[in-house]
Amino acid sequence: MLTDLAAIGARRRDPEQGIAYGREAIALARSSGSGYVVRRLRKLYGEFGPLSRDHRVAALGADIAALSTP
Repeated sequence: MLTDLAAIGARRRDPEQGIAYGREAIALARSSGSGYVVRRLRKLYGEFGPLSRDHRVAALGADIAALSTP
């Protein structure tokens, strides 16, 4: 659900919404160890498109990448 809400923010080109829910999803992935949430987060980052140039979105992407590596 959190990644869905973040994706809605990305589609609306609202970086604040995307980042806020994305950060919550990252916290959930860290605490639960859920590979499913990590996969959803990877997909989410691709949806940011031109917003990925925003330094906050880029930092979110780095945090997602850190989750993906063992």
